[in-house]
Amino acid sequence: MMFPRMTARISRRARQSAWLVLGMVLASVLGWQLLRAVAGTPLAELDDPWHRDRSIVDRAGQPLRRIPSALGVRGAPVELEAMGDRLISTTLVSEDRRFYEHGGVDLSAVLRAFKQNVRDGRIVSGASTVTQQLVKLLDSAGRPTKRGPWLKLVESARATNLEEQLSKREILTAYINRLNYGRGLVGPERAAHALFGKAPSQLSWPEAALLAVLPRAPSSLDPYRHPQRVKRRQQALLRALGRHGFLSAAELDRALASPVALLPVSHPFAAPHFVDSLLEDPKIASGHQLRTTLDLTLQRDVEGMLQSHRQRLSARGADNAAAIVVDNASGEVLAYVGSLAYQASPNGQVDHASAPRQAGSTLKPFVYGLAFARGLGPNDVLADVPTRFDSTGDEYAPGNFDGTFHGPVSARVALASSLNVPAVRVAQQLPRGALLDWLRASGMQHLHGTPDHYGLSLALGSGEVSLRELAAAYASLARGGQRVVLRGHVTDSDRLGEKQPGVSLFSPEVTAEVTESLSDGLARVLGLGGQGPFALEFPVAVKTGTSSGYRDAWTLGFTHERTVGVWVGNSNGAPMREFTGASGAGPIFSEVLRRAMRDVVAAAPLYDAELLTEVAACPLSGLPAGPACPAPARRKLARSRVSAWNARTCPFHRHGHVSDTRPRRFACRAAGDQKFVVLGDEYAEWLAAQPPGAPGRDPGGLAWVLASQAAGCSELSSPSLEIIEPRPGSVFLANATGIARLSSHVRLIGNGAFDDVEFDYEIDGRVVRRARGSEPVDLELARGDHELWVRPTRGDLGLIHTSFSVR
Repeated sequence: MMFPRMTARISRRARQSAWLVLGMVLASVLGWQLLRAVAGTPLAELDDPWHRDRSIVDRAGQPLRRIPSALGVRGAPVELEAMGDRLISTTLVSEDRRFYEHGGVDLSAVLRAFKQNVRDGRIVSGASTVTQQLVKLLDSAGRPTKRGPWLKLVESARATNLEEQLSKREILTAYINRLNYGRGLVGPERAAHALFGKAPSQLSWPEAALLAVLPRAPSSLDPYRHPQRVKRRQQALLRALGRHGFLSAAELDRALASPVALLPVSHPFAAPHFVDSLLEDPKIASGHQLRTTLDLTLQRDVEGMLQSHRQRLSARGADNAAAIVVDNASGEVLAYVGSLAYQASPNGQVDHASAPRQAGSTLKPFVYGLAFARGLGPNDVLADVPTRFDSTGDEYAPGNFDGTFHGPVSARVALASSLNVPAVRVAQQLPRGALLDWLRASGMQHLHGTPDHYGLSLALGSGEVSLRELAAAYASLARGGQRVVLRGHVTDSDRLGEKQPGVSLFSPEVTAEVTESLSDGLARVLGLGGQGPFALEFPVAVKTGTSSGYRDAWTLGFTHERTVGVWVGNSNGAPMREFTGASGAGPIFSEVLRRAMRDVVAAAPLYDAELLTEVAACPLSGLPAGPACPAPARRKLARSRVSAWNARTCPFHRHGHVSDTRPRRFACRAAGDQKFVVLGDEYAEWLAAQPPGAPGRDPGGLAWVLASQAAGCSELSSPSLEIIEPRPGSVFLANATGIARLSSHVRLIGNGAFDDVEFDYEIDGRVVRRARGSEPVDLELARGDHELWVRPTRGDLGLIHTSFSVR
């Protein structure tokens, strides 16, 4: 009788236990679902870029530098295919062999880990799946965190949710790309290249296995510090791959026996000054990759060329150099070397391509360009003689670099040979501030001073500019006068090489005249004594410059396709030992330009041949030859100048008679059987310092004499202009409305046609009238002090100026 009652009690307990278990199961399920609902998913954290560095690459995608992420790591996510099957397989066998079978939490692994941890009395295995580990990485942004049971339960819920929202492929890709491989390397792309010098898809089985074990403990498994420890883990993983059928027995034996060669971990650090300049620019948007315009192969070659000159520079007291190469059509910087050694102490990191230095003669092409635009012709004669100029209230008496003067020279020769007095003479005829305004418009923003601050010495490079500013200005000449803004990066690689539109700084004709002057090797003879280092196998326009005290040596030049600029000097501004632009920077310039042109299929002409026309001119005056002139030389002129040029005749060469009496006398006679050269009074001081007749100055051996000292030649003096009215300092009374009406009148002094010459009348910097010849010009002016400039369209007449007041 007891047995049935006992059976009934057991049945009731069983039912109670069953209900309790069922309740617990239901509560667990409901709790799990509630936890999942509350836990959510880390989908938003997938956008956190903590695992991505910022990569600066050249135009072909080669790395220049990698900037670590905010977490201080370097990583570049790649697609699953780019990781390679071997790395994916080794990672899954190491971390989560049943990845494709579970839904985010592997219960069998949890039970196995539980038994192992109980047996060993400590936590040996956490049984975390790839998905759970991904959740941990996303939630912690890659930072180490302490995890208790509750946090691990939440991670499990979030992992289960994530499995429902992402595919296995997406989860695995996100996970491997965020794995920490040690030494600040995150993801297989950066790790494989740093450790093995190859892409992850190219790894061998031993390499893939070694890489796969590192995320377990990146510090204690550092293969450079603990190679044997890492090797044991790697070989254990290879054997596991063999057990699970990824490797055959023969493949396993080969993998176990194959040594793994590690490369020293390094990070790209190319074109440092160039990259620094980009990163310092706040206008450059941040992003995971910055595509630059630099050609890394060319960059390395240019760096090597500068290094090869280091000993030569040091022997002349120069400790540094910089160079830049520009693609003229696009304005893209192809090479940029800021110093000889970035890591050198103490001044290696000074970017001499961007640092302001005294420009020397490198600004002269722009002085002449402005003058050509205002009527001076490249063949017009300028007096290279001792001259004292009034510059901002002080007397300014520049000399030439070699301490000599050459008398009458053409503007093109004066420019190509870098003569100082003619350049200042030309600058004096420009409106006040015109040169400074042009230089700033071209991009030379280091010129902060006023026109009075620089005075006429700006024409000789007294202002400070940078190499990159000069390179942009010279590239503008190469582009026919269109301003170039240097471009160091692009937002779209498809836009590399895209032609850059530009504002016109000079007309194509004026630019062609400047370029032709700079490209004529014979025109450089007075300055360089020959071609110097610039005898190249393709057409090139080149200009050198040397600052005062030999502190800066420059060479700038261009072909149709490329512009190259080179600076040589000392970081601390100390003078060099008589190192000039030609001797110091010139040889480097020629080497760099040759290398830069190697990538150009065919060099084009420097300018459109249709812009200039060739004329037969007197070699001395540059004008149509007269009956006493020697054989004419071939010269080039803008087509717009030819008509006015044809209307003139050489005023220098004359027939006449030379008496045998003492002192020697010259007389101009049309029927005379002898020839000589007659010069105007501006040459008096210079001729007085020469032996009588200035022997050796004339290519034809003719004597040079002053017109005022030769009978019948006074009317042949060089023509000049004078403002008859208003006279300097005049005061005019305004009428009741505050306006004064006056007439301006100019006259010609000396020989030359006058009535057909046009004059621009400029009041206070504004052109108000254009008139011909001696025609009076009526002006209406308000009360105040005024400046009048009269600018003839004929270049040899020169600019004239007066100041007056209306009261």
